[in-house]
Amino acid sequence: MKVEKQHEINFFDIDHRFRLRIQSAARFFQEMAVLHSNRIGAGPDVLFEKGVVWLLHRLEIEFFRYPVLDEEIKLTTWSRGFKGYKGFREYHIHSSSGDIARGSGVWLFFNTKRKRISKVPAQISGLYAVESEKWFEKEINDWKPCGKINPEKQMEISLRYSDFDVNGHVNNTIYLGFLETLYHKTINPNGKAIKNIKIRFCREIGRGKDNIRCGWRKSRGVYQCNIFDQATLYADAEIIPMD
Repeated sequence: MKVEKQHEINFFDIDHRFRLRIQSAARFFQEMAVLHSNRIGAGPDVLFEKGVVWLLHRLEIEFFRYPVLDEEIKLTTWSRGFKGYKGFREYHIHSSSGDIARGSGVWLFFNTKRKRISKVPAQISGLYAVESEKWFEKEINDWKPCGKINPEKQMEISLRYSDFDVNGHVNNTIYLGFLETLYHKTINPNGKAIKNIKIRFCREIGRGKDNIRCGWRKSRGVYQCNIFDQATLYADAEIIPMD
């Protein structure tokens, strides 16, 4: 089953060039996943009562173009099924003018009482009508992240009160905002857009943190990135600019 939603690009979705921000696209994907789960009776409130949650583990987004303020878009998502403790999901953003972006994500099923990932139970996975269609030939689940790197350039980013969600940690979509800031300030400040971004979420950033660091190095034509502090790697990522 594919779930769709119309959306008009507004001021909270765009950057100073009036184009969609990558962080906003990631937020759309997260909201669509929640919408799908709510519709089939497995939303966050239901899972919370069971002591379980979904945690985003990996995400890939590829952009064909960036929509602008007031543009009408359609968001689509569907489940590609489950394996063990993982759930696989696809995303699509398009409009009457054609494709805008596509995405693929891997979610982990986490038991909050036992503090560990758990196998997705049949009473949850069975609620989803699975679609086999996928966007990328190479699975994001099979992507080999860079791990901890020695950055060529890095920057410090202060954490704001609004970065933290109801779970008490920095929301996953904010990580994309960190990488977007790193890219436009230190890699390509002249405004060349990002074509493809992949990210693996390694650790939560808790409310005790006041700042983190982001850094990159270039390897084989791509920018390998880290979100980190002195002791912890919070995420590693890969960015490919538009041609």
